Amino acid sequence: MSSKSRPIPLALPTALLSKLDETAALMNRTRAQLIRDTIEIGLEDLRRCGYSIAAAVVDKAHSAVAPQLESLPLPKVAEDSSSEPVPDRSPADYSKKPKPGQP
Repeated sequence: MSSKSRPIPLALPTALLSKLDETAALMNRTRAQLIRDTIEIGLEDLRRCGYSIAAAVVDKAHSAVAPQLESLPLPKVAEDSSSEPVPDRSPADYSKKPKPGQP
C-alpha cells in the first residue's frame, strides 16, 4: 500500500461481494483494484450529472441499450376454415360521403 492511501473499514453485503469477485475474475483484477476503479468511475459519473443520484439513474437508463425483440408469430389458421376477406383498413375518404340532407 502506498503512502498516499489508507485502509478504511467498509462492510459490504455478501451479494455485492460476490458480484465484485465475479467481475474481478472476469477482468483479471483483484477485488481491491476493482473497487478503486468502480469508485473512480462512479464519482466521475456523479460529477458529470451534477452530483444528483436521480440524474445519474436517468442518465444510465437513457444510455442503456434496449434488448432486441423478436417478432411475434403469426396466428395459425386452420386449413379447412373459410375465412372472410379482411376489410380495407385504409383511412376513410370523407369527401365522397353525401352531406346530411343529400341522397
